[in-house]
Amino acid sequence: MRSSLVAALLLSGSAFAGESKYASAAAAACTELKSELSRSAKEQGLAIDEAEIGTHTSEQATVVATSIAGFDKVPATEYAKGVDAAFVYIDSEEAGIPAGNYRVNIRANPEDIKVGKYKAIASLIDKDGKEVAQRATVIETFPSAVKSARYGSPMSVGIQQHTINDWNLTRFRKTIIVVIVHSWGVTVIDLFGTDYSSYYGF
Repeated sequence: MRSSLVAALLLSGSAFAGESKYASAAAAACTELKSELSRSAKEQGLAIDEAEIGTHTSEQATVVATSIAGFDKVPATEYAKGVDAAFVYIDSEEAGIPAGNYRVNIRANPEDIKVGKYKAIASLIDKDGKEVAQRATVIETFPSAVKSARYGSPMSVGIQQHTINDWNLTRFRKTIIVVIVHSWGVTVIDLFGTDYSSYYGF
């Protein structure tokens, strides 16, 4: 059975691929955003997966994200120590942090790490090495390596926008998540600080 988190990433391909008469201008803007993320990563001495850079632009937010090079080869047990998983650019008032580039380090309690789904915490770290915020993260570790979700590449990165209801079911808020799929699992990082774990079956 296909993982629900993998399905979420595959669905995201259609969610952000809508055609527009301004497609050429939008494509140029996306290319510039990707180039800027690559330049910023090099300035910080980070190796990133440039081929997997994803972008999301809307009235609410501009987000550019990719995984750290080699993240797909790190075993899940390393989450106990903390793993640099992604490099992102965020510009959104709703994110509650200054606009800028952030290294995303993910850690989980050793007792929570298992085959299946579990919660973790992502630290957003700025260019000066300061932790600016912590964000909810969901990880799914597969029992064995599986074929890549897309085109045979070792990893796929997607960005999605969701509307999540709160516990009293009277208010709704939007959140943007980064989804990383690789051979041994899926990592879903919330960028707006929303606890959406029930959305994924917790």
